[in-house]
Amino acid sequence: MARVRIIAPALLLLLVFCGLYTVFAVKDYGANSVAKSKDLFSAEEKKVIERKPRYAITSSVQTGSFTAMAVMLGYSIQKHNDLKAMDAELVLLVRAFDPADANAVTTENITRLEKAGWKVRVAKELEFEGVDTDDIRPWHRHNLNKLHLWSWTEYEKILFIDADVVCKGSLAELWDMPGDFAAAPDVWWNILVDNRFNSGVIVFRPSMETFHDMIPKVSDPNYHSPNDADQAFLNAYYKFRYFGLPYKYNFNLVMYQFHRNVWDMLWDEAVLVHFTMRKPKPDPRDHCHKGCNEWEPLEWYGQYFREMLAYYGWEKELPVHA
Repeated sequence: MARVRIIAPALLLLLVFCGLYTVFAVKDYGANSVAKSKDLFSAEEKKVIERKPRYAITSSVQTGSFTAMAVMLGYSIQKHNDLKAMDAELVLLVRAFDPADANAVTTENITRLEKAGWKVRVAKELEFEGVDTDDIRPWHRHNLNKLHLWSWTEYEKILFIDADVVCKGSLAELWDMPGDFAAAPDVWWNILVDNRFNSGVIVFRPSMETFHDMIPKVSDPNYHSPNDADQAFLNAYYKFRYFGLPYKYNFNLVMYQFHRNVWDMLWDEAVLVHFTMRKPKPDPRDHCHKGCNEWEPLEWYGQYFREMLAYYGWEKELPVHA
């Protein structure tokens, strides 16, 4: 009986001591949790935690005037796609700021793009031996900077979408496209099915080997003419080697005016609508209303743009593009 009386207080003291130790040990650990928590994970676990998404959905903004359209593109992609479930992220290629360029991308532009979900990556203008970019049509002058994307080898595949495109469906299927490069056929006023592709929507595997092979070929007249931009070059580079995407992934505005029956037939299944012939404009005097050749698609874009502005609370910050 005496032993029980001695052991019971001893056990009680031991329990109290253990409790106090736990409390203070946790407090001590908490103060250094950031440093010590790294040691709790194996090297393999750290790779899983820190790795980038498998895929990148990208676009390019080389001038400030395309910023609002890129915001719209980002909004529309996220409305119809669960990026986390897709293991993808939005990454925007932006040309480095040039104070001499009145239409340069500004810090304010970048802030708005980031709020809209884009991870912005700024890159210097690519230079090609013997190529004067001033010879390229002004509205395409900086498009060869798109080749930067082939160096983003941290991603397994990249989906590039021009900023003047809007999304209205799922992009998930595009990651399963075979080969190293995929694009949809181009459309012209007199050609509905072209054997050349439109580079406004492309899916490809980034590769440093390909990137380093492309750069000198831009200087080769067999691949690039003085006034051409990325589309003609990529068509020459990937000739006979690209997988054809369905029209729905690059639903070209040319169809609306010149091939209306096909436009109407495919509209419901269209996923990416490309405003090639006429861009959405911020000035109401430039908006395309009834009687204008592309008025219905532009009216639709304007309604969608208003929805985006309301979502972000930017009604007083950005003019409606339509």
